[in-house]
Amino acid sequence: MSHIDRSVSNHEVIPVVPRSTVFDASPEARLSAGILAIDGKAVDGLEDEYAAHFQLRRRVYVDQTAQLAADDLDEDGTDRDQDDGRSVTFAVFEQAESGVRIVGVSRLIIRGDQPLPIEEFCADAFTSIPLLDSAVEVSRVIARHEKAAFQDLIQWQLFALMLAYIPLHGLGRTFAIIEPWLERHLRSIIALERIGDVRYVAHYLDYNVPVEIDIPESTVCVNARNDSFISAFQAAHPGLAYFGRAPRRAVEAIRAEA
Repeated sequence: MSHIDRSVSNHEVIPVVPRSTVFDASPEARLSAGILAIDGKAVDGLEDEYAAHFQLRRRVYVDQTAQLAADDLDEDGTDRDQDDGRSVTFAVFEQAESGVRIVGVSRLIIRGDQPLPIEEFCADAFTSIPLLDSAVEVSRVIARHEKAAFQDLIQWQLFALMLAYIPLHGLGRTFAIIEPWLERHLRSIIALERIGDVRYVAHYLDYNVPVEIDIPESTVCVNARNDSFISAFQAAHPGLAYFGRAPRRAVEAIRAEA
C-alpha cells in the first residue's frame, strides 16, 4: 500500500490555473470535464491547464504518496514520460473561489505498435494474451478534493470520461496496474478482473496487481449510479461537459480575476 504523507494536504496538491477560460461557456457551472490533451499536445486553449495537470501529478505521486521517486522526474520537474505522447489525457475542473482548479486527471495509453507499460511490468500475465494495437491502459488516475464526497464524484467522472471515449474511438481491451487497496475500492465503481498475481513494481515503489477492465459491464455500473455522466460526455465530445452550480462567491471571484 502506498504511503500517503498526511502533512501534504489535498488542498496543497490541487493546482489553480490563473485566467483559465474553461468555464466561459458555462459561467455558473461547478465542474467541467473532458479531453485535455491528445498524444502529448494540449487541446487548443487548454495549454496552461495541460501544464498545470503535470503539477498535480508530481505533487501527488512524488510529494504526497511517494509512488514515484524524484529521480524519475523530467528535467522540467514533472513526471511527463514517453507514454504521454501516445495517450489521451482527461481532466476534471472545478470553479472555486481561488480560481479554476484541476481536481482530477487520468490518461488512456493507446498501445499502437509499442507494448503497454503493464506488458513490461507484468509480462507473465500476457504470455497467452496477444494484444491488438487498439488495446489501452488506464494510467495516472488522480482525484483530489478537500471534501470526500466531492473527491468520490470526481473519480466517478474520470472513469465515465474514459468509458465514453473508448467505444467512440473503437478502442479495445482495457488494462490497468494498480495497488491491491485501490483494486478493492474500484470494484464499487467499475467491473474488473485480476489477470495476474500481486507483485512489487520498482518503478511505482509499491506492490501492484494487473487487472483487465470490462468496458460494457463498467458502463452498466457507472450508469447505475448516474446515467447522465457517460451520455453527457459523449454528447459534448470532443468538447467539455459541465455539471452542477458553482457557489456565487466562486463565480464572482472568477469574474473579478478576468
